[in-house]
Amino acid sequence: MISFKFKYLPLAVMIIFLSCERDVNNVKLPEFKQKLVITSFISPSDSVSYFLVTSNKKIYGELNTGEPLGTLQGYLSNGTSEVTLDEIGNGFRMRREKMPIEYGRTYRLKISNEWGLSSEAICTVPPERNLNIKADTFSVVHQSPGPVVSTFRSTEFALTITDIAGEENFYRISGRVIDYFTDPFSGTTYKIINDPGFEEEYFTDEGMDGKGIIQKTNISSSADFYSRDSAFLEIAVFNTEKSYYLYHTSLANYNDGENPFTEVTPVYSNISGGLGIFTSYAVDSLIFRIK
Repeated sequence: MISFKFKYLPLAVMIIFLSCERDVNNVKLPEFKQKLVITSFISPSDSVSYFLVTSNKKIYGELNTGEPLGTLQGYLSNGTSEVTLDEIGNGFRMRREKMPIEYGRTYRLKISNEWGLSSEAICTVPPERNLNIKADTFSVVHQSPGPVVSTFRSTEFALTITDIAGEENFYRISGRVIDYFTDPFSGTTYKIINDPGFEEEYFTDEGMDGKGIIQKTNISSSADFYSRDSAFLEIAVFNTEKSYYLYHTSLANYNDGENPFTEVTPVYSNISGGLGIFTSYAVDSLIFRIK
């Protein structure tokens, strides 16, 4: 009985393997359709505009293989004139001298390759605005317990921007805290940069039309309170197109589907004939000395 099982077991395993191989060979994978993927954010504040161009990737069959793009051509129009974009290794660039990016103006981007793939998109730069950024700071001095007492300062920031009334607005806020302090033992001066970590990086004026929008944050200075020389808060507030806001919030909410019970969240795209984003923003900024 035992010898019978061992004698015929390899044959049974071979039959199973052959059956599995035959089933796999009969599976027809969906046809891959290549598309140009474009990523570009333009602003009057930039001296050079960049247009990253890549290809979508296969989700079946040979994965992790980049698709060739061939020879690319790129053009940007402002409604009056059109310029040829300068090709670089990963797409195109355009210097301000060739065509300045202007507030309130609409631009059309067209990119194609030698095999007939073609994509285009339109964006309109927001008007130049004075958002009247204001900053309030609240500082508390802390001492850590223990045999070696260290002192540090915790600083909270409350920023207010004045929304433009009568229109839908989309914002992004970013910044950094620059701390200078001198080591009391060596006399060496250090520069430390921290991210303030705002409550919301991307937000709208929904329910706050024409009002002051407040964003709060807090950060602990790593500089010793008594040797701290100076500190500055640098803030940039982006007044953006709606497409800029939708793209970045969809990236933040993106789920790649690794959990089989979770639905994949698509990333926003405004590219016709391809994938990706072509959008714009204007910037208002503030440098505030922390006392």
